[in-house]
Amino acid sequence: MKRSIITIAVLVLVGVLLWILAGHKTQKQETLTPFDQAQKDQPTEMLTHKRLEREKTALEQNTTTLFPASGTGFVLTDTLGEEHHITVDGSDMLFQDISHPVVILYFFTPWSLPSQSETPYLSELQKKYHDNIFIMGILLNPQKYATEIGKFIQTYHADFYIADGKENNRFARTVLSSMHISDTVPVPLIVLYHGGHYDRHYEGAIPIEMLEHDIKTLLH
Repeated sequence: MKRSIITIAVLVLVGVLLWILAGHKTQKQETLTPFDQAQKDQPTEMLTHKRLEREKTALEQNTTTLFPASGTGFVLTDTLGEEHHITVDGSDMLFQDISHPVVILYFFTPWSLPSQSETPYLSELQKKYHDNIFIMGILLNPQKYATEIGKFIQTYHADFYIADGKENNRFARTVLSSMHISDTVPVPLIVLYHGGHYDRHYEGAIPIEMLEHDIKTLLH
């Protein structure tokens, strides 16, 4: 009889212990911080919206404007380290160390067949009108073509200034923005400035006779 009573007592004690442990475990799983409870009570759509808002805010805080404001200054350099300082003010340019009345910006890439064909003719124009025009080649995506530009200059006789520095793309974006052209640049892109004022531009290859005619018109 005593053994039965002891057995029953042990079983009751074990049951009580198991109940206590189970209750503690359940309480731990359901305990939520005030923040967690608020999250739990909100619909999934609201949580998703809030998360997207947080991500959007974080993105905006780490975004850099691609197009500089008017009046922004640039220092363009070539492979030899020669610098030219330019200030952009809307559609006008202040070429601080270029005294020629006509400045031609020539945006190009080495792989472009029209760029390859136009470059020798531009060299001829630079030589012919060396006192009156200054042709400035602007290599687009210079880091991408850093190893190719030397061969391009030699192969296609680029005997005019060619900027291949880190400011090129930022400068190009500013010029394109002033002409309401997107970042998808038609190459080559030639832009004429007379006395620092925008005159006209040409997208893609053009007859060299047309360009020379327009240069003569500006010089007279």
